[in-house]
Amino acid sequence: MVSRGDKVVAGISGGADSICLLFLLCEIRKKTGIEIRVVHVDHGIRKEASEDAEYVRSCCERWNVPFKLVHEDVPLMASKWGMSEEEAGRRVRYEAFEKEADEWAGISGGNIKIAIAHNMNDNAETILFRLFRGTGLKGLTGIPYTRKTGGGYEIIRPLLGIQRSEIEEFLEDKGIRWVSDATNDEDVYSRNRIRHNIIPEAEDISRGAVKHINETALMLTETEDLLLGLEEECLKECRMENPVIEDKPGTAVIGLRIDRLEKYHIAIKKRVILACLSEVTGGGKDVGSLQTDQVLELMARPENRKIDLARGVSAFREYDSIFICAKGESADFGGSDDDNLRGHLETESFTLQEIISQNPEFIENLHREGISNEYTKWVDYDKIDGQIEIRTRKTGDHFLTRKADGFYGRKTLKEYMIDRKIPSRLRDSIPVIANGSKCIWLVGYRLSDDVMITDKTKKVMKLEWVGERK
Repeated sequence: MVSRGDKVVAGISGGADSICLLFLLCEIRKKTGIEIRVVHVDHGIRKEASEDAEYVRSCCERWNVPFKLVHEDVPLMASKWGMSEEEAGRRVRYEAFEKEADEWAGISGGNIKIAIAHNMNDNAETILFRLFRGTGLKGLTGIPYTRKTGGGYEIIRPLLGIQRSEIEEFLEDKGIRWVSDATNDEDVYSRNRIRHNIIPEAEDISRGAVKHINETALMLTETEDLLLGLEEECLKECRMENPVIEDKPGTAVIGLRIDRLEKYHIAIKKRVILACLSEVTGGGKDVGSLQTDQVLELMARPENRKIDLARGVSAFREYDSIFICAKGESADFGGSDDDNLRGHLETESFTLQEIISQNPEFIENLHREGISNEYTKWVDYDKIDGQIEIRTRKTGDHFLTRKADGFYGRKTLKEYMIDRKIPSRLRDSIPVIANGSKCIWLVGYRLSDDVMITDKTKKVMKLEWVGERK
């Protein structure tokens, strides 16, 4: 875990594990020339903590290692951050270690690592705690031997494959003492209850239980690596490129192609969905197996619909695709309310060109060439009976469609939108040019057949939508 010339920031509490770690690093230093710095964090919980700090300082002086003492009020930070003292203590320790690494890097650079004294018992306790609380396969892999911090430093755990009893026996043989943290003897913390009650019972039931738990964790780590590769392969095949949901900032969205995702085993599908949920939420807060199962249920039902998964997180199906979203303050999902509709229409404008009457050559050219596009249409003026209305869709809206016998039939706007696979979240925001309940033009799509120009048209009118276009 260390190479010649490395610099190591060691987190040393004064307990048996950390003193053993410091001693071994100093022994390795003799052979490899590594540099060591020690950081000791006083959590502001125990009165005797100053004695622990002084003992660690004395070890550093004896072994010629720079020492830094960091004072933190962990109970206050736990209250501020809304977490347990255990969680807050862990957070302030790692922040202190990384800060020291930053300062060291700023002075002299080099390859800096952070050494932590977790052992095999710590790993077994962590695995059991996660199992009792509820976790996935990754959680059951336990504490990793190495990992990267947010700042890019490598955390190393050289003692992770050694049991606590072996460490204490080693120190006794070397005549090296350590200090005991009184809070480790209390059953207030969940991990202490596992350490004092469950682990001893497990060892009584099956000698070597701690070792067996760690061996299983290593096998699960290998399985996790395999599944992670399959997950990445599946995501590469199924993920849509840059899906656009709204033209508003603050929206994180991932689109998945259902037909491709369905080819994979359920275990891979769950992992892919959870990975997408974690990505759009920036780490997976408030999402887990429940939300994953909800998305799977959404995939299994053919109709287009939307579901709310957690605070600010939603998923919706549109035909053959699933979209997983996390919205920011200004994002909008699942349709628009009246205010949004008015605001949307006000950003655009609709214009009518002056009626061109009895210009046969121009009308014939329009009929023959079909001069129009998605946002400009020419219609038979005489076929419009009454006032034109500019709005969004209403119940009963329909087109007139020409049948084979020359007569007209009705097709509802809803049926047309379904046939065209227009996303349901967009249907209430598409402008409609209507004459009563008859849809003359669904802007960006089609005209009603009965207003189209024919060889009998005498007067024409230009309909044009200008401005922001979806």
